[in-house]
Amino acid sequence: MNIIPQLSLFGEEENEELGDLERLKMALGSIPDEQLIRRLYKIRGKGRNDWPVEAMWNSFIASFIFEHETVESLLRELKRNSQLRKMCGFTPKSVRQPDGTYKIYVAPSESSYSKFLANLKKCQDELNQIFQELVDYMYTHLDRFGSILMTDGKAIQSFGTRVSKNDKSGERGEHDADWCRKTYTVSGKNGEATTKIFKWFGFRLHLIADATYELPVAFAVTKASNSETKESQKLLKEMKKTEPEQFGKCQYFLADKGYDGAPLTEWLEGNEINPIIDIRNCWKDKEETHQYKDSSLVYNYEGKVWYVDETGEKIELVYRGYDKGTDSSRYGFKPQKHDKRVFRIKCSEDIRIFSHVGRQSHKWERLYAMRSGIERMNGRIDRDYKFEKHTIRGLEKMKMFINVTFIVYLAMAKAKIERG
Repeated sequence: MNIIPQLSLFGEEENEELGDLERLKMALGSIPDEQLIRRLYKIRGKGRNDWPVEAMWNSFIASFIFEHETVESLLRELKRNSQLRKMCGFTPKSVRQPDGTYKIYVAPSESSYSKFLANLKKCQDELNQIFQELVDYMYTHLDRFGSILMTDGKAIQSFGTRVSKNDKSGERGEHDADWCRKTYTVSGKNGEATTKIFKWFGFRLHLIADATYELPVAFAVTKASNSETKESQKLLKEMKKTEPEQFGKCQYFLADKGYDGAPLTEWLEGNEINPIIDIRNCWKDKEETHQYKDSSLVYNYEGKVWYVDETGEKIELVYRGYDKGTDSSRYGFKPQKHDKRVFRIKCSEDIRIFSHVGRQSHKWERLYAMRSGIERMNGRIDRDYKFEKHTIRGLEKMKMFINVTFIVYLAMAKAKIERG
């Protein structure tokens, strides 16, 4: 099958032109859900069969496309929108009342839908399989998909405001979430450093995505306090174990300075993946520069290198590339100095500072700029899938909603690829 080159998979104008029903049709036709449907029927067993499982599942997908924040909102839409009911597969039900009359129902009740969601929550394995099949499709059909991966953590607040002390509260209480506090340092209008603190009660999404196409590749949902670095490394290790061919395609891994650390960097380089990770100043001595061994070279924590001449003047050097033979970063003078000497600094001096892709190179800057794609993805999750305002409690339910979000996300991309 032909490999599709890079294309825009989330054009706002195109989505607006298609309309919700057309986008729903595209999504439903792109989701490989046969095993999920069989599993849902098996869970239902000999229970009430008022509404087909297929129709309930299709309507749940519709709730993401139509941007409904609650089940109640979706059910109101189903009651008034006959075209949506028809596309989902609902047909009116005639129910005999105690007085002998008949009442027509065109959409499920809230209790019926709650039971369906409770059953769907038991199908995490089937949802994971759908997600992975869609990811596999992207690896097959998109040029160089997975060669540049990026990661980030996203705070998701629980609908609950604290851990429920009542064990009998069920899904009406929050039993899984916890608190997390995150400190950010940002630059003010005049360049001054400003510290901001964000505190939330809930969960955290750990996402690995393709940086070229801005599509999810792997994810985990945990309590808010779980480490972003550790969870991302877990995802990578699981990917290496279960999808070794896909893992082997990764050449670059992008992350912000929250992921900076020797253990992750060593692990990535040990698997022939170039870390493109912003760096924190971890020098405890507070010195601006360190000397490289017994040489005339000094460097700072950001990877800038200077040559110190006989007079003590610092001359900034330019990055000349990575020397694989000696596992070194090469540096030289700017052309106007008319000095062709080349200096080498072993990457083992500090693997966080001296990576195989030099921090001062245009290549590093170009690759790191692609990391902003995961912030756009997080924005779409909030804006298009309504995670800024939701009514979800509990870790398993949150996992289910995030999983279906990414299934819809990938299904829309698949439909666009197949349309050409």
